[in-house]
Amino acid sequence: MRARVPRYQEIAEDLRARIQDGGLAPGTRLDTQRQLAVSFGVTLMTLRQALDVLEREKLIERRHGLGTFVAAPSIDYDILQLRRFAGDLSAKGEHVTTRLLGCGFVVGARRVTTALGLGHGARVLAVERLRLVDERPLSLQRSFLPARLGEDVARADLALTPLAQILEYKLGITVSRAREVVSAVRLGQREAGALDAAPGAAAFESERVSFDAAGAPVVFDRVFIPGDRFRITRELSYTDGPMGTDRPMGVGGESLTPPVPKETE
Repeated sequence: MRARVPRYQEIAEDLRARIQDGGLAPGTRLDTQRQLAVSFGVTLMTLRQALDVLEREKLIERRHGLGTFVAAPSIDYDILQLRRFAGDLSAKGEHVTTRLLGCGFVVGARRVTTALGLGHGARVLAVERLRLVDERPLSLQRSFLPARLGEDVARADLALTPLAQILEYKLGITVSRAREVVSAVRLGQREAGALDAAPGAAAFESERVSFDAAGAPVVFDRVFIPGDRFRITRELSYTDGPMGTDRPMGVGGESLTPPVPKETE
């Protein structure tokens, strides 16, 4: 005889299906717990058990004083692979669009010119783009290129054509390697506004320098992604066996240290 499924699991399955098939879109505010309990014909305790299940599965999130909302899906990012973030998302079946926020020549800040191996105050092309997944802002990307490359890049359609493709097919430059640092930050007001997030919200900041086949830096990228929309994945091993006391190490052997939150500029 088949065991009867608990009522709270049936409710969780009902809501889960509505979230997964798009009936309840990310960001949607659910009815109050009392309203949901009435609609399902159960007690508040049973209803809360169902919500607990969905919260553990990261399908919903409870915001103190505001209610319960359908959570935005998190994107997995393998930090050990050199891939285009937008292209990786598209390959996973996500509907990714790019909104060009700005493109023009500026005097490079010190961190930009240093990363690109340019002299202090050198002129660079600055490109700012917003990546959206299903029309929801996911990442804010600022790319900087030396002026010698920027003239040709600025004439391309940066909203439709990936920068890597412009470099490769228009300028004959292939990015062969990159150096990336990912930090925990709190979003500044400007970044938060673009990403539809609260100022001061926790986020990831990626700083990546991309190099051509000859080893010359060609692009310096700064990318901001709200922490609730992004996950970093890695394969880990222990230097002293699975039960050893040594700290976990990355596949390449580097030790993993907790990030220190900082304010964005």
